[in-house]
Amino acid sequence: MARDVIEVLNDLIQLDRDAIAAYDQAIKACEHAQTRDMLARFRDDHGRHVVDLSAHVTSLGGAPAASRDLKGKLIEGFTAITSMGDQSALLAMRGNEELTNRQYQGALDESLTTEARAIVERNYADEQRHLAWIKDALSRKVWEQAA
Repeated sequence: MARDVIEVLNDLIQLDRDAIAAYDQAIKACEHAQTRDMLARFRDDHGRHVVDLSAHVTSLGGAPAASRDLKGKLIEGFTAITSMGDQSALLAMRGNEELTNRQYQGALDESLTTEARAIVERNYADEQRHLAWIKDALSRKVWEQAA
């Protein structure tokens, strides 16, 4: 059975809120400005996702998800505990972005309004870009080059 559009979008809003908190922890752990700056841009993308998704939920007559759930708090805590320097922060964020990519991809399998689908596709493209950059940064060992 297809999930309600508002429910799908609210799940993504929670996911993006969780990602913002995880990025905050990863940014604190990074030692190199270039890595921090890129992660801050990604965090800001997630903030834009929350704004865009929330506006559409409101336009559909729903109430946007306003708080984070236990899973999100666990993700934030895991990121904080495991992030000690650029490499570990990037590793933690790779896992978080893999989860985010899967959830956005799954949302596209749901019955969405035309506008909701456009927002989800645009956000998913951001998520794919985030994951690609993080994987590339890990493969290039940017923490060694940034010294």
